[in-house]
Amino acid sequence: MKLKLFAILILISLTFGCISEETEQTIQTIAEEIEQIEVQAPEDIQPEVLEDEQVNTTPLSHETLRIGAFNIQVFGVSKADKPEVMAVLADITRTYDIMAIQEIRDKSQTALPELVDLVNSDGSNYEFVVSERLGRTSSKEQYAYVYNRDTIMITSEALTYPEPEGTDPFHRQPYIASFKAVNGDYDAVLIVIHTDPDEATEEINALDEALEHAQNVYPDEQDFIILGDFNADGSYFDEDSSSDLEDYFWAIDDTHDTTTKSTDYTYDRMVLTDTSDLYGQANVFRYDLEYQLTEEETVAVSDHYPVYAEFNVSGDVD
Repeated sequence: MKLKLFAILILISLTFGCISEETEQTIQTIAEEIEQIEVQAPEDIQPEVLEDEQVNTTPLSHETLRIGAFNIQVFGVSKADKPEVMAVLADITRTYDIMAIQEIRDKSQTALPELVDLVNSDGSNYEFVVSERLGRTSSKEQYAYVYNRDTIMITSEALTYPEPEGTDPFHRQPYIASFKAVNGDYDAVLIVIHTDPDEATEEINALDEALEHAQNVYPDEQDFIILGDFNADGSYFDEDSSSDLEDYFWAIDDTHDTTTKSTDYTYDRMVLTDTSDLYGQANVFRYDLEYQLTEEETVAVSDHYPVYAEFNVSGDVD
């Protein structure tokens, strides 16, 4: 109001060229008061501006789970007695939320517990479930799922695929388990396999039957992951041929080399029935590059690289 009056008085003075002494004093008083006024934006506008700034500058976060498979190559007492090898295996394991291990050959049943104890020696919280010893010959193998209990829980008892009576499609039957994110809604059923190289094609084509069995056991689940050493390359399997799993997504495709030696084969695979929760791309974990190992040190760990894929923790609608 004072600003308006001041403007009127200035206009009068400019119009008539003179003002009374009383008017001049009034103008001076108002001018002094104006000098003391702090011009501010309305208070109700300021929070909105600050809120916009916070929204624009807050970094986005994205949580994922890393799930994968690793053929550790004749994993038993002999390998467990090599501290440098076990240290690398422990480091590899900690990069996973779930790691499906193949080729455990250990009558003593001590190598796997030793590995998990070593993994947990830094304060990690890993646990494992392990299959029975499997195989048609005296050389038996076991599968295992090693998982981080801080991020993953197992939701039912793991089971070995029961081959239909009168059939024997697998040298080592697949091992099936269901898991769920601790902090999220992602869940999935994993089916790990290590095919016999001489029968890789037949066993790969029989995996759809193991999948169908798992789907019957978990009828409300849509996320099934078949993973492991398929021996799906080289002279064992024709990559250009069709298979009974061709309708599903092969996350580890023919372009990957999963062998640590000079060969270039994609033996190890991950096949997904649902890709809606897949985050980014699946890949091979080059632990030799990650830990700067020599070729000799690398091969001492395994002749295979681990494979993996990452999945959204939240957003799973099945």
